[in-house]
Amino acid sequence: MMQTHKIPVFKSWVSEWLARSVIFSILMTCLFSFGLYSNPTAVMGFYGVQPADVQYGMVVIYGSTVAFLALDFRIVKYFTPRKYLLMALAVNVSCALLCFHLKSWPVFIVSQFIQGVTCAVLSGIVLNLTFPRLNTTRARVIGYTILYGGIQVSVPLYAIYASAVLYFFDYNWLFYGLVIMLLILALIIMLTMNGRARFFKRMPLYQVDWLGYLFYVSFILTLGYILVYGRQLGWLENPAVVLLCLADLLLLLLFVSRQRKLKRPLINLQILRTKNFVIGLLLLFTFYIFKGSTGLAYGYLENILGNTPVNTIPVWLSVIAGTILGMFVVSRFILQGFNLVNIIVAGFLIMASFYVYMLFFVSVRGETADFILPMFIYGLATGVLFVPIVSFTTSAAAPKIAVNASLLGIWARFTGFTASLAFNNELQLYIKSGISEKVREVVTETNALLPVTLSGIRQKYSNAGSDLYTANAVSAADFNFFLRQQMLARVTRDYYDWMLVGVAGVILLLLVLPRVRNVVLRLRKENIPY
Repeated sequence: MMQTHKIPVFKSWVSEWLARSVIFSILMTCLFSFGLYSNPTAVMGFYGVQPADVQYGMVVIYGSTVAFLALDFRIVKYFTPRKYLLMALAVNVSCALLCFHLKSWPVFIVSQFIQGVTCAVLSGIVLNLTFPRLNTTRARVIGYTILYGGIQVSVPLYAIYASAVLYFFDYNWLFYGLVIMLLILALIIMLTMNGRARFFKRMPLYQVDWLGYLFYVSFILTLGYILVYGRQLGWLENPAVVLLCLADLLLLLLFVSRQRKLKRPLINLQILRTKNFVIGLLLLFTFYIFKGSTGLAYGYLENILGNTPVNTIPVWLSVIAGTILGMFVVSRFILQGFNLVNIIVAGFLIMASFYVYMLFFVSVRGETADFILPMFIYGLATGVLFVPIVSFTTSAAAPKIAVNASLLGIWARFTGFTASLAFNNELQLYIKSGISEKVREVVTETNALLPVTLSGIRQKYSNAGSDLYTANAVSAADFNFFLRQQMLARVTRDYYDWMLVGVAGVILLLLVLPRVRNVVLRLRKENIPY
């Protein structure tokens, strides 16, 4: 009798292309929960929460996924893939149904944590299904490209889906759509996968570092809470934030101490002794800082140009097109042996061109069509950067501990994403306060242009048939709205000015550090990236 870990995962009648389609469907479905945040205004309106609460919801599902992936590396060796997948889908459906029937923010947050775990399970299965099937370097590069391309385009793709649903229905129906999608995927899995097949020989769940996982996930979620709510709470001026920082530091020390003592640690931290690997982590962190800079662009489209989510669909489509093109082009360059650092520098140069475009074209007057090109450039930059940075990071690691490179790599991506939320909030507040001060200095009653401007606005409403009282009230409101638009446009330009300086600094560092240019691309079959 054939050993179970040698039985094909897919049934004999399933073609290779059908198997690949099923794998990609699992990947895109596991990312659906992240699409629930594609319209933060809808989330705030439905649950009655603040912007920081929505941001922390994203942190919870992302952090839960990151933490459980480290544990999943062991658990996947115990269950059969089909059973493991169906268990995760059943839990995900249960969470979606709870959210559908209970309009409760605490229930939603707890469900997001659980759905983060199921996302990690589904992602782990996808990775174990994908990379062992790729026997050549060319196939593995293409596998990296499709995997990370799917991850990158999932956000704008589900934003388009959410916009279409929310145009006709309320937010609750997104959960209904998720349930339908999960049930269809479960049926496909039952039809195409062998129930007895395994990836590995069955390994009992002994010496699994459950306590280390508890330390790790607590550290991640506490760090996210500090970064998201820190400004709102007053940072270190608030004793609660100080206590949270001390608790998070203690959790980190306990986790590191435990990992160094265990024979089978959750994450082998010895990999941090590799200098180029640490540089790779910093690049991933920095990349996600810049990747998070589009929030202000979407805010500009909504608040100044008056776009609805449906009107923004062409912009999202341009991001998807740019990402796909960037991924395709960069895979060809990698296969032809181009230096990874040179490709990364080129990607950051493309990102810089996006910031330059935004500096020149952001104003209170504009059209949505004007921003299709820059968002395409942004998508192109992310497509060019992602695979080379991940490849650079994993290639710097020793073969025996390469899986830990992937686990720390996804942690760096999460930390960069969370830090970008805090950094963007802080930088925007700093810029906005400076601009508000300048406005207060200029727009005063002693300014001779102020009464002239108000009189012109008032005359416009009087000519339209408004009485004197209404014209006075509306002219003041109109003037204040105009000022807010001007301030937001200036904040957006100044913000991208800072981003441009940051990108230039990263490019300069990459050019002057000779050590990073010596990394050789090594995409091993046994190395499964995250």
